[in-house]
Amino acid sequence: MKRSPLPFFCCVLAMIFLCSFSAVAEAKTVYPLQLKAGTPSVWTQWRTLPAGDLKVSIDNKGPGPIHFYVLTHCGHLECPTLVSGEVKAGEHLRIEIPHPSGKYMFKLDNDEKLSSFADAVFSQESPKMAP
Repeated sequence: MKRSPLPFFCCVLAMIFLCSFSAVAEAKTVYPLQLKAGTPSVWTQWRTLPAGDLKVSIDNKGPGPIHFYVLTHCGHLECPTLVSGEVKAGEHLRIEIPHPSGKYMFKLDNDEKLSSFADAVFSQESPKMAP
């Protein structure tokens, strides 16, 4: 009995479709941080990012200011800061930061009284690849 080539053909077409779809799909990389009252600082591990635009979103729920940092990896203890700033109590910060490929760390520092709490998300969409 002779088998039909149709199932094999359909399987090959499905694989081609899936491979071409994944080549043009975007992936979003997200690194959340939460700063709680009583905690001096929180930070991520070093994260490797391709060149692109890093999106920073921070909600400071107060009652004091917090500071944020995006540090660039280096071979010594005091690494350069790609960007840093302060977010006042009750404010929301949303910025985009263009950057070269490399390793980055994201850090939040509490106020002097350690009374503030905040939620932050550092994210980046991977660049689209050509089909």
